[in-house]
Amino acid sequence: MTDALYPVIGKQTELPFYLTGIGISDPEMHVVRNTGLSSHQFLLTESGSGVLYVDGREYPQEKGSLFYLAPGKPHEYHPAGNDWVTSWLVFRGVYSHALLKSIGFDGFAYKPSINSSRLEKIFQRIFSAAGDPVNGGENASVLVYEYILAAREAMLCSAAVSPEKNNIAKEALMYIDKSFMQDIAIETLAGLSGVSVQHFCRVFKAETMMRPLEYIARRRISEAKSLLSDTSLEIGEIGRMVGYPDRNYFSIVFRRLEGVSPREYRRNKGSAVM
Repeated sequence: MTDALYPVIGKQTELPFYLTGIGISDPEMHVVRNTGLSSHQFLLTESGSGVLYVDGREYPQEKGSLFYLAPGKPHEYHPAGNDWVTSWLVFRGVYSHALLKSIGFDGFAYKPSINSSRLEKIFQRIFSAAGDPVNGGENASVLVYEYILAAREAMLCSAAVSPEKNNIAKEALMYIDKSFMQDIAIETLAGLSGVSVQHFCRVFKAETMMRPLEYIARRRISEAKSLLSDTSLEIGEIGRMVGYPDRNYFSIVFRRLEGVSPREYRRNKGSAVM
């Protein structure tokens, strides 16, 4: 029996990552996707065994096996017995393809055995967040990113990332997600984990592939895009709401990241407010 959630997709499409589905398949079934999925996918074997076919090769799935598939990647998998149980999540996002590729998830990744305890804990938190119709999208977005980083550590890093470094990035990301509309000093983010600014910046960029100020700007503009699309608020007010009290500076940052002004973005989205 599959226990799955498929969130209603709304404004979270402007988030860096947003969950499109999560579930536990007990048992997992025979699946053939000749054109792949439209979302990114992680699938972890909880128990039993199965077989995955990608690019003409066969990959056995045992307890602790984890694989990643990019959107559009053809694949097939099926049980190798009657007791193959999996946990899986699928997601998309504004910057998801480029970011995952930049940190090593390019098309397909597989590891036959990982220490899955951390991923399982994050998975349960995502499942819980996905059931919240009010704030679930935003909370799940942060947790999906945490899952990606944990999977990267487990599958791709030649040397394990220390728990200390992971906590540094995680604490900062959670703080930014809640407080991006306020002035955020790098010293404040570094202070969350009690490390120097230089050390924090090195760890944050290694874990996110972005500098802290770049991530804050992208988080603000992501929220601004939702407000431009879904509300009739004046553009200057939207800028203030996401952390840019100077309307001109808001427009400069928006154009730098999106290639168009906030007004042009709103007009292209069909809003009547000018």
